[in-house]
Amino acid sequence: MKNVLLVMLTVTLFFASCKKDDVGPSILTVNVQLNYPSGSSFTAKEGVTVKVTSSASSYEAKTDAGGKAVFTLPVGVYEASATDSRSSNGRSYVYNGVKSGISVAANWVSSDVVSLDLVESQRSQVIIKEVFVGGTPNDAGSGVFLYDRYIVLYNNSDAVADLSKLCLATIAPYNSTGSNAYIVGGQLSYANAGWIPAGQAFWYFQQNVTLDPGKQLVIAIANAVNNTVTYSKSINFDNSSYYATYDIATFTHAATYVTPAASIPATQYLKAYRYGLGTAWTLSVTSPGLFLFNVANTTPVAFGADVSQNDQQGAALTSKKVPVSWVIDAVEAFQLNDNDNKKRFPATVDAGYVYHANRSGYSIYRNVDKAATEAIATNAGKIVSGYNFGTTSLGGSSDPSGIDAEASIKAGARIIFKDDNNATNDFHLRSQAALRN
Repeated sequence: MKNVLLVMLTVTLFFASCKKDDVGPSILTVNVQLNYPSGSSFTAKEGVTVKVTSSASSYEAKTDAGGKAVFTLPVGVYEASATDSRSSNGRSYVYNGVKSGISVAANWVSSDVVSLDLVESQRSQVIIKEVFVGGTPNDAGSGVFLYDRYIVLYNNSDAVADLSKLCLATIAPYNSTGSNAYIVGGQLSYANAGWIPAGQAFWYFQQNVTLDPGKQLVIAIANAVNNTVTYSKSINFDNSSYYATYDIATFTHAATYVTPAASIPATQYLKAYRYGLGTAWTLSVTSPGLFLFNVANTTPVAFGADVSQNDQQGAALTSKKVPVSWVIDAVEAFQLNDNDNKKRFPATVDAGYVYHANRSGYSIYRNVDKAATEAIATNAGKIVSGYNFGTTSLGGSSDPSGIDAEASIKAGARIIFKDDNNATNDFHLRSQAALRN
């Protein structure tokens, strides 16, 4: 009898254990409602992709005609984001929204709605195509050469672009992982102020410069010479079509600013307006935040001289308040494999980020707009697929279009790049800088 009771007790405990183990995490219904800004020409539509992510998982759902996306999610803390692109009367508009810290607990009510407010921004003629700032491994394999930085601008439109009032700046603070005095109560203090801080100085063109549709302009940010003479994996800037950030009267750091190659005319040197400290333009090599802006109703020099537009964060950090309405493009990078990254651009400027890894010869490169590029009739037979410079396997990212932009351009194709004002959608980490031979 004792043996029978023991067997019955064992069986009971077994089934009780199985029942407990079989109970998975709570699966709850979560509604995300997109809210378009007041006064916008556009309202909700069906089919917009909404993304919900946690530290471990990612989910996507499409909106209904009322702009609501429905998810079934396990208990956790999530971030919701969405991008909607529209066009009207020859102008393109992008609506971006990001909401973090959405806590879906066991007591979540399925009828509750998460409001995701979207902000409007217009797409630009001139975009940042590539950023290379992280350095190149030297030939001995024992170190890295850090003075071969560059940025490539690209005319993504069908009209000639005027760059005469275009300025190049970096967001403050310079590193995404550093202390950020602008974050107050978990939010950027200037998020709704209509301006963003340009740290230390900005660069501008000396003369009127135009850029034809589908063409690019290379700006050497340091050592505008043939660096491959000493470092074979580096960049050769000895090119008469290139420009250089070189203003030795303003920035005097000799290792950063050697005299540019003789092939680059002095008229193609960008000038700097400095209002902060330092002998070289401060640009993060780990997590750059670069942006372009066009001054309105003034000149770059006059704007730089206007001390009423300065912003002081401590004794060492002087920034310039650049109106958000002046910003035409931006890209924010986070340092790869670091948990301390913090957003510096508000969603009105850049709603996302791209991961960056320095000291490896990697660059931040723009993704191709596959549909727009393939829709160009003259591109037939010129588009090169099989892009293999992505870094997904290394923890980075790749171009989801699969199109090799550089090879396609060499084949005569006209490339249209992504421009959602969201670096997560627009950029990837490229395993080799495009200007490298």
